Amino acid sequence: MGKSAMVDCIADIEIGCRSHGLKLNADKSDVIWLGTRQQLSKISQAEKDLHPPSGILRSSETAHNLPVTTDQQLTFDAHARACSRACFYHIRHIRQIRQFVDTRSLWLLVHAFITSRLDYCNGLLANWGVAVRQWLQRIQNSTVP
Repeated sequence: MGKSAMVDCIADIEIGCRSHGLKLNADKSDVIWLGTRQQLSKISQAEKDLHPPSGILRSSETAHNLPVTTDQQLTFDAHARACSRACFYHIRHIRQIRQFVDTRSLWLLVHAFITSRLDYCNGLLANWGVAVRQWLQRIQNSTVP
């Protein structure tokens, strides 16, 4: 799909949004070009930016869809880093209150904040490398009180 076809597609989405009383916010929209490093290196930053009628959509190296972060090579390394940061943030706070709650409540907190985050969209993680799986396994191992 060429750049002009994508701009036309985004313009059609904007029209559809307006017909439902919505507005496409260019500041809150992510544009990501997918491909190999070699393919992406052939595209300049000016060519990556899209110019639909509502404003400029700037491309970035990652895009967010719900809590999943996608990068340009679809490696999901950015997602693993974000997941790791969030999990260790919650693990630190759970450890601080560990002495004040019973074991069952502690495991409920771990499941609510850690395990559910690791399980969310885990189908995307199936083809990750050993290093990333070991990274996420370390998160899971550190949840043991």
